[in-house]
Amino acid sequence: MNDSMAIVADRWMLESRQLVNWGSYNGYHEFRPSTDALAPVTLLAGASESGKSTLVDAQISLLYPTGTPYNKASNSGKSERNDYTYLRGMAGINDSAEGERPVYLRGRGDDGTPHNIWGAIVDTYVNHSDGGLLSCAKFLYLTTGDGKDGLRRRYATWNRKIDPRAMDRYRDVPFTANMLREMYPECETYPNAETFHAAIWHIMGLSAEACRLLHKIQSTDAPARLEDIFKQGVLDVPEAIAIARNTVDDYERYHENFHIMEEKIKRVGKLRAIQNLYGEYSAKRNELGEYRRADPETEAGEAAITAWAISRMAGEIRAGIPAAERAIEDARLRIGQADLRIQGLDAQIDAVRERLEGLDNGNLLRLKNDLQRARRDREETRVRRQRLAARFERTSGKLPTDETSWDDMRAALAETARSYDKRRAELDSAYEELVARRAAFGEERERLRRDYERARRQKSRVTDAMADARDLIARATGLDAAELPYVAELMDVKENEERWRTAMNVAYAPIAQTILVDRRHEAGFAAKVSAIDPTHMIRRTWRFVDTRQTHDAKSEEGWLSSKLRYREDSPFASWLKTQTASQRYDAACVDAIDDADERRQVQADGQIKSGAHGFHGTKGMTPVIGFINETYLAQLRERVSRKEREYADVDQRCGQAKRDLELLHDERALADAVADMPWREIDVFAAEKLVDELKTQIDRIEGDPELKTLRERLDELARQRDEAGRTRYHAQADLDGAQKAERLETQWLASHDDGTFDESTIPETVSNRLAGAYEDACGIIGDRKERPKHLAGISDAEGKTPFAQRVVRKLENVMGGQITRLSEQTGEKRTATEQAMQSYLEDHAADDGIVTASVNDYQYFLRELSDLDMLVTRKTTDEEYANSVEKLYMSLQQLNRSIRSDEENIGEQLDRINDMLKDQKFGPREGRLALTVEFGKPQRDFAQAFGAILTKLDDWTQEDRDDATATRKAF
Repeated sequence: MNDSMAIVADRWMLESRQLVNWGSYNGYHEFRPSTDALAPVTLLAGASESGKSTLVDAQISLLYPTGTPYNKASNSGKSERNDYTYLRGMAGINDSAEGERPVYLRGRGDDGTPHNIWGAIVDTYVNHSDGGLLSCAKFLYLTTGDGKDGLRRRYATWNRKIDPRAMDRYRDVPFTANMLREMYPECETYPNAETFHAAIWHIMGLSAEACRLLHKIQSTDAPARLEDIFKQGVLDVPEAIAIARNTVDDYERYHENFHIMEEKIKRVGKLRAIQNLYGEYSAKRNELGEYRRADPETEAGEAAITAWAISRMAGEIRAGIPAAERAIEDARLRIGQADLRIQGLDAQIDAVRERLEGLDNGNLLRLKNDLQRARRDREETRVRRQRLAARFERTSGKLPTDETSWDDMRAALAETARSYDKRRAELDSAYEELVARRAAFGEERERLRRDYERARRQKSRVTDAMADARDLIARATGLDAAELPYVAELMDVKENEERWRTAMNVAYAPIAQTILVDRRHEAGFAAKVSAIDPTHMIRRTWRFVDTRQTHDAKSEEGWLSSKLRYREDSPFASWLKTQTASQRYDAACVDAIDDADERRQVQADGQIKSGAHGFHGTKGMTPVIGFINETYLAQLRERVSRKEREYADVDQRCGQAKRDLELLHDERALADAVADMPWREIDVFAAEKLVDELKTQIDRIEGDPELKTLRERLDELARQRDEAGRTRYHAQADLDGAQKAERLETQWLASHDDGTFDESTIPETVSNRLAGAYEDACGIIGDRKERPKHLAGISDAEGKTPFAQRVVRKLENVMGGQITRLSEQTGEKRTATEQAMQSYLEDHAADDGIVTASVNDYQYFLRELSDLDMLVTRKTTDEEYANSVEKLYMSLQQLNRSIRSDEENIGEQLDRINDMLKDQKFGPREGRLALTVEFGKPQRDFAQAFGAILTKLDDWTQEDRDDATATRKAF
């Protein structure tokens, strides 16, 4: 027995329909139809727009399969009706300057502030067979700013009456299944409409087909003809049609659901980006707030920095006082020891000197002093001579070797200096002329190189300027450069007529640089070209040509046009042949012009005579007409090589001219240097001789053994005396410094350190930054032990900023710079965050006039993210895509089988009917009745498309079932 059948059928009757915010039913309403056992009929009557269809559409939304259209009787079925417009209470359409805008009853308060909307449809049914009760509920929720895609639906059934008004307590957040179970204990909740319908249809003995048939009856779409009634009621509609409709309905439902899910995923991505940006902005803002407590631009911040610095300095100075006291005692002890040592050494030195003076009368000391001076003079003379020798080698050759040649050289250099200005002017003029020629040759060389590369690459003789102008026109008009040829690119002299190339370039020069344009592009061409800045393009001429028109061109033998060949694959070739053979441009080719001949004539060298006018000369004319061949390229290469040789020659001459100028400058400088320099200042040999003579005299005196011993003893005692003196000096300096440091440190602490600063008032991050800046500022004091006395002012100079104050200023500068950077970074983060917010609002909350793209409204976006994050995940979406494709694949396979089996089933049904009719007699003549049916084959286009879809889904099932991208493509 079928599970949906029973011995005694259930008899479910609608007892109550409760509506909350559904269409024109604003707030809560309850409809109670008749449940009378004998006459359970309720008539809905009323004027147009009184809510009849709205009440019926609630049943369609709640009970019928997803995708069932709303009541067609409503306004002739023209109004847009769906769950979203019913929940918002769409009242009509208004025309405004921005176009048609819907008018809604709900979604904004009296002051225009948008708010969340919720609604509900609850049907309560009573089973008159066993007294059972069934409530079917559909709750709708729309968050502020959401459109149709953001509508949330929740489904529930309960064996008691559901009062939807109880859910109003949750109006500020989207409804969840847990909320429904909490409010209606032991109720059943459903994740989607499909599972909800399956449950209630099973309970009430309904099916999707029954609901659709009922919908047809309600919507005046029921079968009317006897044939249709027979097909649907006796033979039954072919199963394939029902499966096809269900499959299409399933696909549309899946597609709509996926579209909504994808949109929500995109919204979640945007909201997460806003969340991350706001997090970065908030962190920077908080960090900036901490640094504001040490802002040198404010009185409190400046005081905080100063107090922090004084506290840190006071700690170092306080620790430095005991060290200064120990340094004082140590210096005093070293001074006493040094004084005793010096007294003993002085006595010994005096005794040795008395003995020495008795032996050499003091000559040795004098000679040694002279030797020291002579050695210094010798070194200075050697260095001076070496420098002059190098300068002479660069200018006049070798340095003179005696005083006479030296004086002659000085006189010659002085004479050279007197003509310096004249020679400098001549060399400058020659050098500037050569530089100008080199620049001109360089430009010409580069132009020739470009011409060669362009000709080799583009197979064209046109210049760079011509090609650039054409490219500008091509970009402006959207055409390809190949569609805009120059006349010069479409023609050339025949290979055996090369001697007439110059004549061709002269005769056809007026049209050679004309751009040809197909007349089909004429419309709008001028307007597009007007967009080009005229200062960026040389003046060009173009001509529109009807390429579809055939031109009859004939060249007369002996005329210039007969010596030409053309690019025959060009659509402009026919027109060009006509032009080149025209009276305006063509000319008779002659070896010498005949003045008596009135025809237009041209010589091979380009001279033209046309009537009373004559023309000659090609200077400055660029020959651009012709095709590219190896001979032409070889000519271009030769021109490039020739210009490179000319450039190299003038470059070499420029270098020589520059060296001549430098030599002249060196000669002048040398003349100035030796003008007042006597020979003795560079006579190294005389200086060497004097040193040798002094050394000889000293060696003779020091040869006395006794004198030598005494001198060595005196030197040793003097060394010891100097060492003791240095020791005493350093000790005294240490004492003075230590005493001064101790005095300054004590005074500094007395005037600055009051011990009231609490370092905890400065945030740890700011304190660490101050500490780093403090170490940097004090880093100029290499030894950390020396810091206290410098902080106390031992190195401060009058009129200069004290060191301690410079440290404080350094801290203020660092804090000011850090705050400026943080302010800029905070502003950038805020701008980025608000731009993301603005983009989100434009896309998803354009009608929301209250929420702004401001960090002050961040909580709105956070609530949006929280609401949406619970609804969608990428993994779930991928799984749903795979499940949906698999279900559709199964449905299509079932459809494929049904197409083949439906004909057999209908045939068997007709056979059974005909068996029943064959023994029956009809009418007064007792006639016989038999039924037949004709089956049409599926349309060919349908069969091919259907087969292709099945093949693709077969491949997907076998190979791409786990590939998310392939699954979405298959869907």
